Amino acid sequence: MRIRSLSGFLGDLRRALRTPATLGRMVLVIAAVALPTVWLSGVGAAAQDQGQQAVQAAEQTLVWTADNSYTQYKSAPTTAKAGLTTIVFETNASTGNTSGLTHTLTFDVSSPGYNHDVNVNFVASPFDASGGRHEVQVNLTPGTYRFYCAIPGHSGMVGELVVTSADTTPPTVAADVSGEKNADGDYVESAAVTVSATDTESGVDTVEYALDAGAFQAYTAPVPVNQVGEHTVSYRATDKAGNTSEVQSVTFTVVAPQPKDTTPPTVAADVSGEKNADGDYVESATVTISATDTESGVDTVEYAVDGQAFASYTKALVIDQQGAHTVSYRATDKAGNTSDVATTDFTVVMAPPPAETPLTVTASSRCVGSSVYVAVTAVNDGDVPATVTLTTPYGSKTVADVAPGKQAYQSFNARAKQIGAGEATVTGTSLIDGEKVTTSYEADYTATSCG
Repeated sequence: MRIRSLSGFLGDLRRALRTPATLGRMVLVIAAVALPTVWLSGVGAAAQDQGQQAVQAAEQTLVWTADNSYTQYKSAPTTAKAGLTTIVFETNASTGNTSGLTHTLTFDVSSPGYNHDVNVNFVASPFDASGGRHEVQVNLTPGTYRFYCAIPGHSGMVGELVVTSADTTPPTVAADVSGEKNADGDYVESAAVTVSATDTESGVDTVEYALDAGAFQAYTAPVPVNQVGEHTVSYRATDKAGNTSEVQSVTFTVVAPQPKDTTPPTVAADVSGEKNADGDYVESATVTISATDTESGVDTVEYAVDGQAFASYTKALVIDQQGAHTVSYRATDKAGNTSDVATTDFTVVMAPPPAETPLTVTASSRCVGSSVYVAVTAVNDGDVPATVTLTTPYGSKTVADVAPGKQAYQSFNARAKQIGAGEATVTGTSLIDGEKVTTSYEADYTATSCG
């Protein structure tokens, strides 16, 4: 690469001025190059170590361009990676410099807060010996470089280049295996392996995989594996900086599908509840439906009550409406096989009235001499003997084994000439169906006065 000095550039300018056709356009150039020599002092240093750098391949190329503007570069990079870099500065008709302006690309080597290890100072014009295009190789280090145009009046042409460390981290890569699994966790018929990679620095360049003992190949879509047996898929990724991840692998097994399930589930119903002597359910009946399927498994269970539409069965049914009932039921397995509709019939009846010792009870008041007496009578209306207890405010009497149709009687002396209206209580106890049953009764009597 050749970097022009001011004397060389002026020599070219003098030769160009000898040509009348170019005289008019050179007037602008003369004005542009009549500059102090101090701002060109770094040009020689810009080519330092060029002999050594020329034999190395640059890791990146950064390009600055300038046009007719003297307030900003037409284009300028703002970020780069650390390492060997080719810097290109171009200003000519192809970049929009049609007026013959001279520009520089100068790296700041003195202002605090910036990197000062790269000394670039290009002076470029569309009419220089390089046609306005100059380049050099440098070694950028992490940090910030300030660049600007050193020509007076072009102070707006300034910017910063932020350099970050070179990417030495390989991509992160992972694999996911998908497909239908059986109870053992094996994949039925086939599996698909999806490989994904991420790289937050230079970015992912390639992803590769290898199936079993096969060679690595480019990954472009999920890898289908349908051969029965155990398999290993290896995978890796490479980023744009050339970093390759370690080889990882995932192992899985593909099995043949089971024979097609054509057998419907087995389904049954159980009716429970309190029964009477006739086998009918008292007050309510509970219907529990169960289904089993040893192949694909039970999918749904349904029921219908008394000819209504089938509904999904989720818990035991409680039927408490009196009368005869029919519950229909069926089940479907995961292969779509549905059992024949089965039914269960039963009857729900009201609970019988509670057992009692039936008595007919009467009470009355009367005068015996000057005293009032209260007479109480209880007739056994039952089919078995009963023990009867007669009670008033004036006394109590128990009569045992009162035969059916017979009565217990007692007249109680109030020991008073007059009494108010009141109530007598009678209890009867008998043995019904092996159990003692006691029933209470009340009977009213009137107020009575005996002179």
